[in-house]
Amino acid sequence: MHIKIVLQGKIRRPWTVSWIEEYQKRLSNQTPLEIIEWGSPSKNKEEKFFASVKPGERLIALDEGGKVFDSRSLATYIGEMIPQYRNLYLFVGEAEGHSQTVLDNVKERWSLSGLTMSY
Repeated sequence: MHIKIVLQGKIRRPWTVSWIEEYQKRLSNQTPLEIIEWGSPSKNKEEKFFASVKPGERLIALDEGGKVFDSRSLATYIGEMIPQYRNLYLFVGEAEGHSQTVLDNVKERWSLSGLTMSY
Protein backbone atom coordinates (compact mmCIF):
# COMPACT_ATOMS: atom_id res chain seq x y z
CA MET A 1 0.00 0.00 0.00
CA HIS A 2 1.18 3.51 -0.81
CA ILE A 3 0.39 6.38 1.54
CA LYS A 4 -0.31 9.69 -0.18
CA ILE A 5 -0.74 12.82 1.91
CA VAL A 6 -2.73 15.48 0.08
CA LEU A 7 -2.10 18.99 1.41
CA GLN A 8 -4.42 21.90 0.73
CA GLY A 9 -2.04 24.75 0.10
CA LYS A 10 1.74 24.56 -0.11
CA ILE A 11 4.49 23.69 2.34
CA ARG A 12 5.84 27.00 3.57
CA ARG A 13 8.08 26.08 6.49
CA PRO A 14 11.55 24.57 6.00
CA TRP A 15 11.23 22.41 9.13
CA THR A 16 8.18 20.75 7.59
CA VAL A 17 10.23 19.59 4.61
CA SER A 18 12.86 18.01 6.89
CA TRP A 19 10.09 16.36 8.96
CA ILE A 20 8.56 14.86 5.80
CA GLU A 21 11.94 13.60 4.58
CA GLU A 22 12.59 11.95 7.96
CA TYR A 23 9.25 10.10 7.89
CA GLN A 24 9.77 9.08 4.27
CA LYS A 25 13.05 7.46 5.37
CA ARG A 26 11.44 5.78 8.39
CA LEU A 27 8.64 4.31 6.28
CA SER A 28 10.72 3.42 3.22
CA ASN A 29 11.08 -0.26 4.23
CA GLN A 30 7.32 -0.59 4.78
CA THR A 31 5.49 1.68 2.34
CA PRO A 32 6.15 4.60 0.01
CA LEU A 33 5.05 7.98 1.36
CA GLU A 34 4.17 10.66 -1.18
CA ILE A 35 3.25 14.28 -0.52
CA ILE A 36 0.83 15.94 -2.94
CA GLU A 37 0.47 19.72 -2.67
CA TRP A 38 -2.86 20.86 -4.14
CA GLY A 39 -2.15 24.55 -3.80
CA SER A 40 -5.17 26.83 -3.53
CA PRO A 41 -8.48 25.07 -2.98
CA SER A 42 -10.44 24.60 -6.18
CA LYS A 43 -13.76 22.81 -6.45
CA ASN A 44 -12.99 21.86 -10.06
CA LYS A 45 -9.61 20.34 -9.10
CA GLU A 46 -11.19 18.41 -6.22
CA GLU A 47 -14.09 17.09 -8.31
CA LYS A 48 -11.69 15.99 -11.06
CA PHE A 49 -9.55 14.13 -8.52
CA PHE A 50 -12.49 12.35 -6.87
CA ALA A 51 -13.91 11.34 -10.26
CA SER A 52 -10.60 9.55 -10.98
CA VAL A 53 -10.56 7.49 -7.75
CA LYS A 54 -10.29 3.77 -8.47
CA PRO A 55 -11.33 0.71 -6.48
CA GLY A 56 -8.63 -0.14 -3.95
CA GLU A 57 -8.05 3.47 -2.93
CA ARG A 58 -9.08 4.60 0.55
CA LEU A 59 -9.76 8.30 1.18
CA ILE A 60 -9.50 9.73 4.69
CA ALA A 61 -9.70 13.32 5.91
CA LEU A 62 -7.54 14.34 8.84
CA ASP A 63 -10.07 16.43 10.73
CA GLU A 64 -10.27 17.65 14.31
CA GLY A 65 -13.76 16.14 14.59
CA GLY A 66 -12.69 12.72 13.31
CA LYS A 67 -12.15 9.41 15.07
CA VAL A 68 -9.40 9.61 17.69
CA PHE A 69 -6.67 6.95 17.82
CA ASP A 70 -3.74 6.30 20.08
CA SER A 71 -0.49 5.26 18.39
CA ARG A 72 -0.99 1.51 18.78
CA SER A 73 -4.59 1.43 17.59
CA LEU A 74 -3.77 3.60 14.56
CA ALA A 75 -0.83 1.37 13.64
CA THR A 76 -3.02 -1.71 14.00
CA TYR A 77 -5.81 -0.16 11.93
CA ILE A 78 -3.43 0.87 9.13
CA GLY A 79 -1.86 -2.61 9.25
CA GLU A 80 -5.30 -4.11 8.65
CA MET A 81 -5.75 -1.82 5.64
CA ILE A 82 -2.52 -2.86 3.92
CA PRO A 83 -3.87 -6.01 2.23
CA GLN A 84 -7.16 -4.30 1.32
CA TYR A 85 -6.05 -1.09 -0.37
CA ARG A 86 -3.54 -0.12 -3.02
CA ASN A 87 -3.44 3.56 -2.03
CA LEU A 88 -4.31 5.36 1.19
CA TYR A 89 -4.98 9.07 0.69
CA LEU A 90 -4.83 11.28 3.79
CA PHE A 91 -6.27 14.75 3.20
CA VAL A 92 -4.86 17.61 5.29
CA GLY A 93 -6.91 20.81 5.18
CA GLU A 94 -5.88 24.34 5.87
CA ALA A 95 -6.69 26.09 9.17
CA GLU A 96 -10.33 26.53 8.11
CA GLY A 97 -10.66 22.78 7.55
CA HIS A 98 -11.74 20.87 4.45
CA SER A 99 -14.04 21.86 1.65
CA GLN A 100 -17.46 20.25 1.50
CA THR A 101 -16.34 18.41 -1.66
CA VAL A 102 -13.55 16.68 0.26
CA LEU A 103 -15.80 15.83 3.21
CA ASP A 104 -18.48 14.43 0.89
CA ASN A 105 -15.99 12.11 -0.84
CA VAL A 106 -13.85 10.67 1.95
CA LYS A 107 -14.83 7.41 3.62
CA GLU A 108 -13.53 8.29 7.07
CA ARG A 109 -12.34 11.19 9.21
CA TRP A 110 -9.45 10.77 11.63
CA SER A 111 -8.26 13.16 14.30
CA LEU A 112 -4.56 12.99 15.10
CA SER A 113 -4.82 15.93 17.48
CA GLY A 114 -7.15 18.70 18.52
CA LEU A 115 -4.40 21.15 17.57
CA THR A 116 -4.26 23.07 14.31
CA MET A 117 -0.70 23.27 12.99
CA SER A 118 0.62 25.14 9.99
CA TYR A 119 2.92 23.53 7.47
